[in-house]
Amino acid sequence: MIVFDTYAWVEYFRGSLQGKKVQGFLAKEEVLTPVLVLVELSVKSAKEGWDFEKHLEFIKSKSLIVGINEEIIKQAGGFYVAMRKKNPSFGLIDALIFLVAKEHQAKIITGDPHFKNLENVEFLE
Repeated sequence: MIVFDTYAWVEYFRGSLQGKKVQGFLAKEEVLTPVLVLVELSVKSAKEGWDFEKHLEFIKSKSLIVGINEEIIKQAGGFYVAMRKKNPSFGLIDALIFLVAKEHQAKIITGDPHFKNLENVEFLE
């Protein structure tokens, strides 16, 4: 089981070399997409003029959309604060995506430098 973060989906839709690697995961893995990733993609679509509804339908057809539960909410504050001490640009949504993956015992697929050197992250390079 793997979690695609926003970076992975963006590269997939751009058709980049990293996006080709993402495509390989889609073909052979059970993919989870946190609902917060969809929010970030909605913003990116608005900024860049993408057809968000088309991308959303594709994501829903290829992955399971997952939210955050009470356990993730309880862990979020401490994890976020700890990560900000190590990396002041680490975002709250990054923290939540990481905790969603941890909750589902899944690996994160990303190229986002905020996730570098974290456990259970496969970095697209």
